[in-house]
Amino acid sequence: MVTTKIKKKVAVKDLETDTTTVEQLAYYRILAPLEVRSLLSRLDLSGKKSIPLDLTQFKNRDLEPFCNTFIEEIDKQSKHFTEASEKKEASNYKVDFVSMQKEDFNLFEEIIHVYGIPDDGIRLPVEEAESDGLKIEKNEVVYMNNESTLVTYQIIETEKGFKVVIEDTLTLDFDKRKKSGVFHLGKVKSLGSYMKCLRLINYYIQRNKFPFQTLKLSGGTLNVKGHLQQIEEEIESYEELRDSCTQIGISENYIFGNKEDLPSLFNAIINIFKNKQYNLLNIRHEKLKRTEIINIELSQYVKLALVYANGCFLNLYSEEALKIMDRSSSITDVASNHGQDTVEPVMLSDNRENYDQKVSIFASRKIEEMVKDTNFDFDIVKLSFADEHHDIQADLTITSSLDYIDFYDKTLDENYLELALDLNQRYLAKYPKDEIAKVNIYLIKLKQGHELSEDEQNDLYNIQARAEMNNEQTICFACEVLLKNKTKAKRIFATLPSEEKEEIMEFPIYRFYQNLE
Repeated sequence: MVTTKIKKKVAVKDLETDTTTVEQLAYYRILAPLEVRSLLSRLDLSGKKSIPLDLTQFKNRDLEPFCNTFIEEIDKQSKHFTEASEKKEASNYKVDFVSMQKEDFNLFEEIIHVYGIPDDGIRLPVEEAESDGLKIEKNEVVYMNNESTLVTYQIIETEKGFKVVIEDTLTLDFDKRKKSGVFHLGKVKSLGSYMKCLRLINYYIQRNKFPFQTLKLSGGTLNVKGHLQQIEEEIESYEELRDSCTQIGISENYIFGNKEDLPSLFNAIINIFKNKQYNLLNIRHEKLKRTEIINIELSQYVKLALVYANGCFLNLYSEEALKIMDRSSSITDVASNHGQDTVEPVMLSDNRENYDQKVSIFASRKIEEMVKDTNFDFDIVKLSFADEHHDIQADLTITSSLDYIDFYDKTLDENYLELALDLNQRYLAKYPKDEIAKVNIYLIKLKQGHELSEDEQNDLYNIQARAEMNNEQTICFACEVLLKNKTKAKRIFATLPSEEKEEIMEFPIYRFYQNLE
């Protein structure tokens, strides 16, 4: 017997006994430190001198496992660990379901102990709870076919029992009275999640259990519709689909829209990109005889930017595409919609006329349009402006940077502001006297929340003086804005011709001017 000295009384009320038999019945409850702490907290909140406890009937005649489990819980919640948990922050948590009767385990009748796991890996007791009203979210690395896979799942209480929702796709519904459950495999949300769920079903069919370590589902049966061969064939077909999607830049983590016609979309991807039935795109055959950038709308929701080279389509937002475009000497950018017999040429940059000067393949493309591509990848866009793929001296360097500053204003995504800063700084390193690059750099610095130094302000006064001598009023306007002289800037703007006003209103400097106090 383990006793705990406490100043307040924890009473056991209304203990029911079975009056239909002369056999003596035993009831129990584990009063481990976490539970005692929880009970005392409830007692304080109630303002009463006692609180009732629910007891569980002890059905197993063997006391040894009962005592061993009790001792294990006490050891895991010793005073040393309990006090340490109040001082350390946990980076992960582990949930233990404490069952005294293993052969009659019921998740929603057991006690839950939550342990925090700090960076040092020592498990520290955090709290105790009952599974009434339970909703637990968890990530766990599981091992299937000698491969590790990160799986997310939720445990949610239901009226009849509980359900486990895996990857927001596979639902396992359990009836606690019948001790049985069924699978429900939902619609594809992402290829990665769906394939994880197929593999979990396959694992269960083969072993009659799941590979989870912290979520033990036992003491019942699950009904699985379908056979092992069917599941394995479906896994194989989705692996082929995933490979084709990877080729064209659709990530396995991409979330498909709820209204997407997935069977039609998946069939189109397989037929066009795996089976190379390019006639389904309604692109004239002669257009596929040279390297092309082609925009394809596979559906209302899936739009792709691809490169056609060497007889196949590749993801435009990929390192392989960057290398191919670097080698190309004759490139046309065309736009094509799936199911339409129209091919519309799109102008590439003027710098392409001089093939000694490399220019990013994205330099002439508007970022606001690029982000609409399902396969858009900012890191590839950024990489395309590296020296390997882009000559920083190109005029499009400054033009592109303005587009990214403008997009930052609309999204507040710092990545685009940092890219714009990098482009202007590298351009200025090549052309130290370029005043447009300086103005852009100072503008970005202010947008980042910095103040201009005295030297930088003096530099702006010098730029303004030279602009006044050359009658470059738009530069004068920009300098007054950066110096936060809104009144002076307003006066200069009023003197500008209508065409110059309209032009400058399209630039990021004008929006900064509007926001000045």
